[in-house]
Formats: sequence, structure tokens, C-alpha cells
Amino acid sequence: MDEQVVEIAAQTATNLIKDSLSSMYSPISEILTVKRAQFFEGFSSYCNLIHEKNSLVRTLYSKNKPVPLNEVYVRTRFHQGSNTFTDNDLINNFAAGRRVIVKGNGGSGKTIFLKHLWLSRFEKPEGKIPIFVELRRLNDLQSIDISTFCRNELQSDLSFGKGVFEKLCEAGKFEFIFDGFDEVNRENRKNVEQQIIALSETYRECCFLVSGREDDRFSSWGNFETFSVSPLTLDDAKELIKKIPFDRKVKKKFLEILKEDFYRQHNSFLSSPLLAVMMLMTFNENAIIPSKLTEFYKSAFQTLLTWHDATKDSFERDRALSVDDFRKVFSTFCLITYYEQVYEFDEDIFRRYIGKALKYHSIEIGLEEVKNDICESANLLQKDGLKFIFVHRSFQEYFAAECAMQVVSGKAKDFLEVFSKRTRDTVFAMCYEIHPELVFDQYFSDKVDWIIETGYLVPIGPKRTANPWMCEAISVECVNHNESGVHATRASIRSDEHQQDFLRVVDLCSQVTSTDLGKGPMAAMFGAVFQSVEASSDVLPRGNTQELRIVVSFDGDKQKVSIRNTGPEKFCATKMRSFRSRFLSELSEKLKISRKNMRQYYLKAQDMFDQLKEERMAKEKSIDDILGV
Repeated sequence: MDEQVVEIAAQTATNLIKDSLSSMYSPISEILTVKRAQFFEGFSSYCNLIHEKNSLVRTLYSKNKPVPLNEVYVRTRFHQGSNTFTDNDLINNFAAGRRVIVKGNGGSGKTIFLKHLWLSRFEKPEGKIPIFVELRRLNDLQSIDISTFCRNELQSDLSFGKGVFEKLCEAGKFEFIFDGFDEVNRENRKNVEQQIIALSETYRECCFLVSGREDDRFSSWGNFETFSVSPLTLDDAKELIKKIPFDRKVKKKFLEILKEDFYRQHNSFLSSPLLAVMMLMTFNENAIIPSKLTEFYKSAFQTLLTWHDATKDSFERDRALSVDDFRKVFSTFCLITYYEQVYEFDEDIFRRYIGKALKYHSIEIGLEEVKNDICESANLLQKDGLKFIFVHRSFQEYFAAECAMQVVSGKAKDFLEVFSKRTRDTVFAMCYEIHPELVFDQYFSDKVDWIIETGYLVPIGPKRTANPWMCEAISVECVNHNESGVHATRASIRSDEHQQDFLRVVDLCSQVTSTDLGKGPMAAMFGAVFQSVEASSDVLPRGNTQELRIVVSFDGDKQKVSIRNTGPEKFCATKMRSFRSRFLSELSEKLKISRKNMRQYYLKAQDMFDQLKEERMAKEKSIDDILGV
């Protein structure tokens, strides 16, 4: 898209806001006229700035020069259960006002799709202006107010008044695109979650989309539809390789071996855009493609360390640290920053963490020199405005795992306990790949013994010490706001610390053993309650201000249900009795189905733990045999 077209699109956006404001202010004062002129100038600049930012992307293969997104974009597909959707389907759903969550693993292409979405909507606004919000930027704020943050972004820091922004939101003039929910500091996620949901309920005429890694909390966003990024197919991977600006001979050679069998063998890499590109970059230097993710990152690191100079006619860059020392220092830098949940850095913070890593290894060298090694020689972090960010967060996770298992392994138990609570990241799983025996001994051994002793894995019967749902209560808010009836819009679940520990250990164990346990207790609970609400809603009259609060409490295998009128208007007693009767019937049937699934879940978990212990004992016996013990 050339500059002239960008200017036309920005002018279209500005005119849309002008038309909206003209209807709100008539007549207007001379002072307000000046402010309006300032606002429109700032808004047009915002449009051009975000367009430039979203139309260009930095990649592993073009770190020093961003490439146009439209030249490398490969159509993204999504799935929702067994149903599949194209990127155009999702864009149309979003534009039609449906609330959307896009979730996927790191490197799956979520941010690239969101940039494509913003450009698509910006070039054809259809009465709405897309606002692109990088949620990680909220981490810099002392007090988080998403509405104020969006308003300031649009106005380029010009004060135009809260009321005007709210009026435009009420008129449905904006499409909110929130990128990277998983990059919000953990202690702030609940607050950000509540604010996004509140905005989506307050401004029903606006459009909302949120992206993030897999997160159980998304299942409680009842007025949002969740779509998962689908893996690249063989044809997708080929298209991506063909499009990226890379050495033609290398691409041709790689495409010659990229056949069905090769794709199946390396599906875990080639189905991810990030890893597919990394595989191409390392392809020419490794006769064998590693089968493990950690080995793959190790090869990719070596490639990144030499790639930039290899493209410059035998130029060899001076480095402050040897490769071995650099690896130790950088992995320690990653472990410390990951442990403290720091994912981006200003200049001072960047240098401070480098200093901590150097101090640990007793290496005396200039901070600036090491920073240059990280950013220029290895290209593992890059400048983004005033911040330094990882070329991809997965590198931080890999090196954090490597450091915990190989550099500071004496503290492995402490680090694994922290990593285990970040179940949507890959660090714990990579720790297991790097050193499975250490992870078992320092983490799983005590946990598995505790689970077996407490009786959590007994699916039914008097020995069970907890109910099969692994929760004490689930609370659901329902809003009756459209012709299709009452829908569950948000939910919260309460469970005790032991139940949470059990589910976390089972989840981690299933990850490292690649065991498919099926739907877990929490998902079964949310599904049963949400479906029961929606199946029972046809007995209630339609309205805009009626609301319900439903709480299902569990005592062993027994349930207690509370249903209350909470809206400004109330459902009559007769309708409430009908709804309650229908809901109890629906819930009973759905819990019967879930109970059967839960039995299988617990039996599979028992087998999984037995297998894990047997493999560890076999390793122990093997070393005893070798040593003749």
C-alpha cells in the first residue's frame, strides 16, 4: 500500500470521526474548534504511525530491515472444536460485532494475523476505526485504565476530554484489537481481564478482539467466542518458505525435501511459522534436524550467532565474550528476567540485568559490549521504540530452562516450583527435555507420592477425599440482553490450594509425557454450567436489563444451586421457578455425562503417573547395571 493510499485511508478515518463529532457539538466555541483541529491532526498522525508499524514486520531472517507484511503473510486458519475458519471468516465475525478471542502457542502467528486484521479494517473501515493495543505496554503503568490508555493513544497525548471518547464508543465507532494478553504481568491480568470484559459489555456497538496464549480464564469470558490458531499444513509451510526473502538456492534445496514424509516427521516444527523459519535457517548447517525442541533451539542459537555475519561476505564481527561465556551470561540473563517476569527493557533495566548475570559468573567486562553482543552479534534482542524486546519470547524461555538445568542446577527445586505455576509457558517442559531425571527427582517424585497418598486418583468410592470436579463452587453471571435469550457472560471458579496443586501436577505431567487425558475437571464444569444456562434460557422473557447470578456449590458429589435476580429489572417468581427447574434438570444430565469422562480422566492420570515412575526407576537400574552396583 503506497503512501498516497495510506493518506487517503487516514483521511477517511479522520472524516468518520469528524462526522461523529459534528453531530455531538453544535454550535461549538472557538476554543473547542482549536481543540478539534489539534485532535484531528493528532488522530491522522496516529493512523499513519500505526499503519506503518503494522504494515512492516521484523523477522528472524530480516532483523535489520523490516519487510512488508503483505509480501510474507500466509493465510491463517483457525479452529473451534471440529469446525474450521479462514482468516476472512474471523475478520467478518469481528466486523459484525462478535467478541473474539484468538489463542495459540508462542510463534503460531497470532500477532501477524492481528496486524493483518488491523490493516484490513483500516483500509476498509465501514464506519468503524480499528484501535491496535499492545497489552504489554500496560506493564509500564502504575495504575491500569485501559479506556484512558486507548483514549491517549488515539489523541497523540492531546487532551480532548473523556466524554468525547465515551460518546464515540457508545456510537460504536471503534474496533478494539488487544494483542498479547499473556504478556501482561501476571499480577495485573485479572484487572485487565475485568476491564476488557466491562468495556465489551458497556460499549456493545464496538467490536472487540483479544489474542493470547492458551489460558483457562478465557473459558469464563462468556460473551467472547474463542478461536484457536490452526497449525500450518504442508502447503502452508511451503508457501511461507517461498514468500520469505531468503537465499533462493537454500530455499529451493529446502523445498525439495519438504515432502509429505518430511513434514510428518518434523510436524512439531513445520506446523509453527516461527519454528518453520528457524528450521530453514539452520537447515544448511545441520545434516540432521533435531527431534527435540530444546535441541532445535540450541541449533537455532548457533545459527543466529553466525547468520548476520555470514550474509556479509566473510565479515567476522568482534565479540566481547567467547561463545561459551556468552551462552552462560545470556542464559543467566534470561533466567533472572523470566523468573522476575520481565519481558522488555528500557536502557537502564537492560544494563542492570546484564550486570547481574556478569556478577554471578564473576566476569568483568563492559556492560555496553555485552549489550552489543546480545543485540548486534547474536540478534537475540532488538530495539522497539525506546524498549528492547526479545526477537521472540520463546528464546527467553529456552535459555531460562537451560540455565536452571545446567548452570544453576543446585537451585533446580526452587526454580521448578516457580516454573510449574506458569503452565501456559514452555519452560517447565523444556526443563524436562534437558534433564528429565533431575526434574523427576526435584519436582515430580514428592508430588506424585502426595497425590497417590491423598486419594485424588480414586475416581469413585469412599476413599475419595475430594469431589471429582476439583472445585468448591462455580459462579456465573448471566445477562438477558438480546433476542436470542439469556447467556452466561462470565464466570469464576473456587477451589482449594490442594485441588489446584493436583490439577497443575497432572497438567505438567501430561505435557512432558505427551499424554492426552481429554477434558479436565475445570473445563467439564464450565461446559456443564454454561450449556445448562443456555439450554434453560428459552423459559425467560426477552429484555435488556434483567440479569441472573447462578452459584453451583459442591460438597463431595452433591450439588447446591443458588439462582438470584441481580438486574435493575426482575424476572417474576413464576419465571424464576421455571428457569430453576429447567436448569437443575439440564445440569443433572450434563454432569452425568461429565462424570463418565472424569472417571476416564482419573484412570488415565493414574496410568500416566505409574509410567513416569517406572521410567525413572528403569533409568536408575540402568546406571546401577553399568556401574555393577
